Amino acid sequence: MSPTDRGGAVFQLSDVSRGAAFGDIDNDGDVDVLVGNAAGPVRLLINNLGNRNHWVGLRLVGAQTPRDMVGTRVTVISPDGSTRRRRVRADGSYASANDPRVLVGLGASGEPVQVRVTWPGGRVEEWNDVPADRYTTLTEGGGR
Repeated sequence: MSPTDRGGAVFQLSDVSRGAAFGDIDNDGDVDVLVGNAAGPVRLLINNLGNRNHWVGLRLVGAQTPRDMVGTRVTVISPDGSTRRRRVRADGSYASANDPRVLVGLGASGEPVQVRVTWPGGRVEEWNDVPADRYTTLTEGGGR
């Protein structure tokens, strides 16, 4: 069975689409897609193929303005020392905005990770023992 076959009947449709927004709608650690169509219904494509690996999800919130801190840079450091870098962003496709949360794949390790955050103003903070396979909110000023 091909990945397209597993995707379902929606991939047999012919739509003229104008935008796509990506994010983890069901909070299960994989990316789902919302597609806006020009003359038809919006389509929500939920990724239900299942997770084979571990992940960490982060929401980065400002202290002075309690909102998602677009532009924040994040480094996730696994117990084995490997690092993964991401940036908080919501930009994307035409007339669309993506989920601003950061989703980082961890591979086979489900161990807690260290997270280093560089806020838009330049302040750097760290959090230790951030759990895998769930979303954690990190608020500016709450790290060390």
